[in-house]
This record gives sequence, C-alpha cells and structure tokens, in this order.
Amino acid sequence: MDQLEEIKNKIDIVEFINSFVPLKKAGRNFKGLCPFHSEKTPSFMVSPERQIWHCFGGCNDGGDIFKFLMKIENIDFGEAVKELAKRAGVKLAQYQLSEGEKNKQILYEINHLAAEYYHYLLINHSTGAKALNYILGRGINKNSLELFKIGFAPNSWRSLENYLVNKKGYRIEDLERAGLAIKGPNSGFYDRFRDRLIFPLKDQRGNICGFAGRILQNNPQEAKYINTPETFIYHKSDLLFGLSEAKDEIKKKDQAIFVEGELDMISSFQAGVKNVLAIKGTALTENQIKLISRFTQKIILALDQDLAGDAAARRGIEIAGNEGLMVRVAKLQGGKDPDEIAQKNPSDWREIIKKAEPVYDYLLDSAFARFNGETIEDKRKISNEIVPILAKISNEIVLNHYVRELASRLQVNEEAVTKEINKTKNNQSSPSIGKAIFSDINIDKEKSHREVLEEYLLSLAFQSGQWEILKKKKIISLIQTHRFSKILEILGDYFKNYTIINSEKLAKMIGSELVETFNKFYLFDLGDLMEDGVKFEEEIKKTIARLEKINLVEKLTKISGTIKLLEKEEKLSPENQKKTEELNNEFRDLTSKLSSFEEK
Repeated sequence: MDQLEEIKNKIDIVEFINSFVPLKKAGRNFKGLCPFHSEKTPSFMVSPERQIWHCFGGCNDGGDIFKFLMKIENIDFGEAVKELAKRAGVKLAQYQLSEGEKNKQILYEINHLAAEYYHYLLINHSTGAKALNYILGRGINKNSLELFKIGFAPNSWRSLENYLVNKKGYRIEDLERAGLAIKGPNSGFYDRFRDRLIFPLKDQRGNICGFAGRILQNNPQEAKYINTPETFIYHKSDLLFGLSEAKDEIKKKDQAIFVEGELDMISSFQAGVKNVLAIKGTALTENQIKLISRFTQKIILALDQDLAGDAAARRGIEIAGNEGLMVRVAKLQGGKDPDEIAQKNPSDWREIIKKAEPVYDYLLDSAFARFNGETIEDKRKISNEIVPILAKISNEIVLNHYVRELASRLQVNEEAVTKEINKTKNNQSSPSIGKAIFSDINIDKEKSHREVLEEYLLSLAFQSGQWEILKKKKIISLIQTHRFSKILEILGDYFKNYTIINSEKLAKMIGSELVETFNKFYLFDLGDLMEDGVKFEEEIKKTIARLEKINLVEKLTKISGTIKLLEKEEKLSPENQKKTEELNNEFRDLTSKLSSFEEK
C-alpha cells in the first residue's frame, strides 16, 4: 500500500467532510449542500464505501479526500497531502515540494517570523512601549494581544530587513515578494511597515498571509491603515480577519457576525461575542461569503451606521442573498462602531446582536432614511428600490406583511403596492436578493432517457450488492450505453477471478477513463430506498420494465423505417415481399408486447 492509500484509509471521508459541510445519511451514502456553489436542495453526495464525493448540481465535480481539501482550502496537491498526512499520523517517507509549494512555504515562514518579531517588540521591548500603552488604552487586553499576535513595527527603515535577512538568512527579494519590503529609487530596499501597530492577517488554517498596519495617532498626511499588497499568498478579497480564532464559535452558534475592522472584531471577541469576523473595510466580497458559507448559512451584518456602512450593508445583503445565506442586520446604538460599543458596555453589544432585525426591515429603513418618502419623487425612488426586493419573497404571509408595511409608510393603499410587485414579477429576469433557483440539481440535457434509466439500474445494483442482476444476459442486453456496457464487461471478467466485490480492486481494473462513471454508481442518491426490501425490489423491476419498453419502442421505430423503405419500391421482389411480411408480423408482435407494458 502506498502512502496516499494509507492516508485515505486512516481518515474517514464522511467525518472529514462533515467538519466543513453538514452531512445527513442518505441510504448507504451521505448528502449535504455543496460547499462549492450556491444551492437550496442538497446535491453533494459522499460515499463511505468508495471514500469519494461528487456534486450532482451546478459544479458536477467530484473526487477523493485530497481533491476536496485542495478545492475547499484553495491549496495545491502537495499541501493537501502534507495536511492530511499530519492529520492521519502518517510520516511521509519522501516528498518533493513543487516550485510553487516552495515559494509558498518561504513566504509563510517569513510572515511567521515577521509576526513573532513585531509581537516581541510590542510586548517585551522598550521600542514598543508607546504602542503597548496605546493599545491597552484602547481596551485591548494582553490575552487578546497574545491570541491575535498583535505587534509593533518600529520607526526604522530597515529594522525587519536586518532581522530577517542579516540574522535569519532570507533574501531581501523574498521579503519584497511577501510584501514586507519595498524597493527604493536607488536599488535599495526599505521596510513597508514603520511606526505602526501590526495585525497579522491569517487564513482559516492559521497561516499568516499578510499584515495590516495602523498608525498610533491620526495624521492627515498618512493613511490610517496600510495592508500587505496582493502577493502569492495574500489576496485581500479572500480573507476574513479573525476566522482562524472564531471559526469554532461560528460553527457552535451556527451564525457569523461581520464587522468592519480589526479592533471591532477583537473588542467584540473580548465582550463575549466570539462568532465575529472583520471584513477589512466596508467591501464584503463574493469570495468572503463563499468562505463563510462553509461554516454557517446565517450571518449578521454589524457595519458602521454611516453612508458608507449602509451602502456596504446593502451590497453585502445582495451578495449573501445570491449565495443563499440568511441575513440579518444589527443596528448600532450607543457608539459609532462595534469597538466603541463593546468597550463601553459589553452587555449592550450582546443585546444589539440578539436584536438584529430581518433584512427586509433594514432595507426599508435604509431606503426611507435616504429618500424620506414625503414627496412623490421620494416615493418613486423608494418604490423602485424596494418593490423588486419584495417581488422575490415567495412566502405569501411574509410578503403580505411587507406590502402592508411599505404601503403604510408611503401612505398609499396596499393594492397599488401589490400591482407594482406583480408588474415586477412579470418583468423580472434576475433577482436582486437571492437567486431564483428553480432546480438545484443539474440534469445533463444530453443524457437520453435510456441512459438515465441504465445509470439508475446500475446504481441500484452496485449500491445494494445484488450482483446476480448484472450477470443475467437479459439485463446485460438492456445496457447499451457504451461506457456502462464496458464496465459490465469488466465486471464479468472480475467475477471469473473473485467471488466477493472489492470496489477499490474493481476500480483499478476499470481504469482511469471509466472510473468517474463507475464512482457515480456508488454516489447516486437512492435515499432510504434500500431500507425497504419490498420497495427496492419493486424499483428494480420497474426500471428493468422501463428499459424493456424503450427497447421495444426502438425496435418498432427501426422496423417501421425499414418497411417504409421497402414499400417505396415500385415492384417488390419475391425476396423483399417475404421480408416485408416477416417485418409486419414482427411489428404486430412487438406492438402487442408494448400494449401489455402500457396496461401495466
């Protein structure tokens, strides 16, 4: 057994994936909402027998435990192998890092050492005394300084360079690639972060990807914050500050709270509201929403109550809604931002989060705050903004509530609002909040009815282990899709040598070009069908009967075509006359059989 197989055998794929995506039992398999695309109906299947997964929805992607980790963590194969080997307790005998992996590893090492250096200066060195007094004065305690590894960059042009290059032996070019050094006009380099509080920016696994540097005193000549630029490992739109520290609490509470900045997040964490994340400014991105949807489907937006914060909340609501997340909005009171509120009165902050209002209430309040609603023009603007949103509400009780609310606040009758909503429903092609998902299951339009039934029959047989079905010549003759019949042919060869099916051994015989098709037999969602023996047997019989009917129809079509061709001849030869007669007799027999199928 090679080491990859050893890793797979030591990690239960269901348990592993369930730590990212909630899974429920579905017959012999498990299913859940796909973490790689937005869906409302679960189409993501995991087979414990084959140790594989597949999305039958929008992604139509699948693979093993390595592929899952690569995709969900956005890492390459080598990183996934190392991560899973560590989890499985497998010591990798030999592993050669790819060039990309080496580059990533160097940048992570540099960032880790930089964070340790900055943190040491803040906590233990006289250079950081002023910054330490400042941050403690802001109410951030020493436990938080340790947990979030907050540091201080001294007011020096080459302090970090001296440490990482002269003492630790890294190249200055690698510091530049990490975003920690800037090339000067005279070919020299200088430190990017100087005289600033430093916040390490981590991914969900705790790797330090970059930094945010905050000035100690507001200065119109300087930016309040500067961040690591885009690098090989740092992408601002992908990261959420505090996720590595808050993810367990987010899972536990099944809810994530979004605030704007690092201090907002840390102060909330200290106040006991620990399922909180900072979006690094006001721009909530699609990637950030997709990232958090791995941990929860429920979010609260607690952004600043200014125009920028309001616009950000509305953008966030739209993005989150499009990904199928449930959104509430917290109204900040008692301070200008979560940092101030949580520091002044932690209990007030906890209460604000508890009272977060439904998204539609917030959107109504936001529209009326901006357009007032007194003039006809104001009412038109509010209507144009709110009516398309209400048109997407499918629950009639909820819709009726907001129709009444909007009509009352606009001082118009409910019938007028309802008419506008109905007009919008007729014209609306794309939703402003939430996708109009009519079917989350992606049906391949190129699949014929025969192919669908053949795949279903084979899935029934493979998942139930009823191999005798697949040994019958009658059944084999019904399977006409080439890749399916090829798998049955290999299965026949397998039974010549073995009496018990080992799916892994069979998969190796089948080969790489057919293994995906083979895997889908094990992943097909049969629900609880196999738990009821009588129902299962009936389903097998029905499926076989449907395939037999398709066979009859295809034969009838073929015979009919041949008869028509023969009848086009002006004078039939004796041989063709006999042939036509035989075909007509066969046509009548098949028609009779088809009629009996129709009756059943």
